[in-house]
Amino acid sequence: MKLLMFHAESFWYKPYNSASTETEKTSFENCLVIFIHVEEIDKDKGDVIGKAVGNIKWLADKNKTNSVVLHSFAHLSNSKSDPETANEMIKKISEKLKKNLSAHIVPFGQFYEFSVHVLGPSLAKVFKDL
Repeated sequence: MKLLMFHAESFWYKPYNSASTETEKTSFENCLVIFIHVEEIDKDKGDVIGKAVGNIKWLADKNKTNSVVLHSFAHLSNSKSDPETANEMIKKISEKLKKNLSAHIVPFGQFYEFSVHVLGPSLAKVFKDL
């Protein structure tokens, strides 16, 4: 599993629809935006969800935010899990995060337009290979 994590001043997304520009944005302020790439091998790694949650909680604490947005992003490695496994693992990560943080999942399986305003400190941009 790969995590590309950003501390964002603001983040919004909306479904991409080439036929219309009239779609509503979903917005967040002072949040972590986590792009998650689930690899084929992750299906058999029992501890990868716990490691992901630990890393996300650590970064949220360091950046003093309790809001997390999880976004499936299958472009951080050549190895990809099947979509069902990726979706399930992201849901499990969200469930565990919700014990301490506010967690939102960008709906799976669609294309999105998005904007992310990443803050400047070094811990505002973190990559983890779990």
